[in-house]
Parts: sequence; structure tokens; C-alpha cells
Amino acid sequence: MRAAVASPHHLASAVGLDVLRSGGNAVDAAIATNMALAVVYPHMCGLGGDLIAMVWNVGELSGLLSTGKLPSGSEPAEKVPRTGIGSATVPGCVGGWRALHDRYGTRPLDELAQPAILYAREGVERAPGFAKITGLMRPLLERDAEAARIYLSDDPLVQPELAETLEHLDEFESYVGSRAPEPFAEEDFHAHEAQWVTPVRRDWEGVTVCEMPPHSRGHIVLEALDRLEPLDGLTPADAEWHQRLMRAHGPPGLAGDTIYLCVRDENGMSVSLNQSLKDAFGSGVVIPGTGVLLQNRAADFTPETYLPGAKVPQHTLAPAMVLRDGEPLLVFGAMGGPSQTQIHLQLLARILTAGEPIAEAIAAPRWRVYADRLIAETGLPDLGARPAPLPDMLGHAHAIMAHEDGTLSAAFDPRSDGAALGF
Repeated sequence: MRAAVASPHHLASAVGLDVLRSGGNAVDAAIATNMALAVVYPHMCGLGGDLIAMVWNVGELSGLLSTGKLPSGSEPAEKVPRTGIGSATVPGCVGGWRALHDRYGTRPLDELAQPAILYAREGVERAPGFAKITGLMRPLLERDAEAARIYLSDDPLVQPELAETLEHLDEFESYVGSRAPEPFAEEDFHAHEAQWVTPVRRDWEGVTVCEMPPHSRGHIVLEALDRLEPLDGLTPADAEWHQRLMRAHGPPGLAGDTIYLCVRDENGMSVSLNQSLKDAFGSGVVIPGTGVLLQNRAADFTPETYLPGAKVPQHTLAPAMVLRDGEPLLVFGAMGGPSQTQIHLQLLARILTAGEPIAEAIAAPRWRVYADRLIAETGLPDLGARPAPLPDMLGHAHAIMAHEDGTLSAAFDPRSDGAALGF
């Protein structure tokens, strides 16, 4: 294949493929895929969340941070809220789409939104992953009348208010911001700005690994590569292989959730993108009349930093790439809070050191280090770990890899409801 897209939902991947087939570039396809995911996978991403992306185009690698602050009406709190309106920060998703589109896009945003609008208005079957998490998060969703009405139904997932919002992206700040409950104000939405940054890099195993700088935690992967003991003579079948990766990674850090998608077009333009509500269903609060579910990213503040206009919280979102001779070799990433950087390290070792094909590396059993425990999937050597209670706890990873003959391979995570498609 010469162009490809991979995401955690097959309908969203199909939307991205259609954009690529019709002549759109990788950024166009990534935006359209993300818009579709906001409709069909709303427990993990959406217009009320944040966005971090990495784009390679004609020899230039750029990073985008579109993450929001606390609303202006917030008041100090002795205990930081984990859910509810007090846990919500200003969403950066739509501002991120605009920034990507303004710099690289070739198709109008309203055109890219049409498949998502259709899915929202006509409804889609609830994906198994979505249905499972909905059941687990029912107590949160029951607290908000709009969230309960939209998500706690056995019928197809129909979201007419979200369809209307997607049709008003050009006036998102006013259309949604004016309806947001206190402590939000419309001005908070207008004040948000996406930030272009320079990704950080490390040379490793004859290639260059590229991650996002703070406030993304992607840079932790590069620091882990610096600390990693040689894996010579070891394979993923050896416990010591995994123990060296764990020692290199260090403390697990914050929790969270998100989606990851990747796209590469026929001209080599590549997009690595994370978009998030933080935890499943975020704050649990839907802005009335908009279908927009707000993230709970403020849960990562401390009482000392939980202040109006405070800096954005640290983000687990960490899209990544690997370059060879200055061009993308591997476009990859994952969802899963602190699992993201741990998964990056495991995938890099399996693909670049062990030489596993990307589909095999992504499907391979994984581990995750917590502050107080280690969990692992079945099939790893004995690591003294507890069984993973849910596959989602080990993340959804996707990747696109370039080969020396100019072709691509793409893979999605079988733990998700996704697809990797190309032509």
C-alpha cells in the first residue's frame, strides 16, 4: 500500500481512507478520522477534549499542543474534583483541528465533518468497547441528565445535538461556549490558543525517535531509551528483556485515557495524533443542547495549581514517530494514560530491536507498571505480575511503517474496535 490510516474504530478508519482515496492529504484524513471518532467512540475522545499531534511534511517535523486551562470562573479547591463540572478544562480539540487545517489542510473543515455529521444524526451501532465502558461508567453518566439521555440507551447511538455542533464548527467558541455551565464563560473558549512546538529527538538503534516535549509526557520515552540497558542476547521471551524496559521507564506517573490515530498519504505526509477526554467519559458533563462531553483534565491539577488561568496540566497524550534518514519510518502511538509511554517503549524494542512486524508487536501481550503493582497480559514470561482485568488497561496502539521498497504496512490494535486500511 502507498497510503494508510489506522484508528480504534473501523468506521472512523474508513472515513480517513475515503479522504485519502479522493485526494485529501494526511492532515485532512486525520481530522476527518478524529471527527468520526468523536461520534462513534465518545467515551474516549470528542469536541470537549484536548488534542496533541505530530506532523511530518516535506522534511519538516512539527508538534501541536492544543490543551486548555481552567475556566476563568474557577475557585481554589482544597480537594481537586476528579469528575463533574469542576474537573473540566477548556477544550482544545476544535482549536487543534483548526490549527492543523490552517497549516496543512487542503479540504474545508465543513466538508471533512460530513461523515461524522451523518453518523451523529442517523446513529451508529454501539461498538463492543464503547458498550463495555458505558456499563462500567453508568454511575458517572447517571449524574448528568444529558449524558444519561445520550449514552445510557440500548438503541443505536444517535446524537443530533452533536451533529448540529459539528455543522457550526466555524462558530464553535460562541455556539458551545455560550451554553457551557458555570464556572465556564464564553470568553474562556475564545481565549484558547493552540501552540506549535518542536518535537524532541533521540538517535537509537540507527534511527531517530521523536516524541513530544512537556507538557506532554512523551519525552519520558527518550529518557528511558537513554537509561535502557542493552538488550543484546535477549528476546521478548525472556523476563529480563521486560525487566530492563521497566527499570528504564521508571515511575508510572498519571492516569488517563484517550484515542490514538495515525495517517500517511502517498506523498509521505504523516500524522501521529492523540485526542482525549482524559478518563472514560471525561467529566461526565454534557453541555446542554450541544452534545459536547467535557473532559476531566483538571483532575491532574494539585490544590496549589487549581486556579483560574493556571497553566495547563501535565498530559499523558504522546503521539510519536521514528525517522530514518530524516523521513518517517514508523508513525505510532497508543491510548491508555501512563500506559502510553510504557507501550511506546515496548513497541520500539519489539519492532526495532527484536525485528517483529508491527502487527505482531502491537498484538503481543503487554505489561503496565503502576505505583503499587504490575499487571500483565497472558503470554509473557513470569514477571510476578497480576493479570490485567481489562484489555483497555494495556492501551490501544496503532502504527504505520514504511519499507525500503516504498510500500507501507499498517496495523491496528486487536484490543480496540479498530481497523488499519490503505491502498
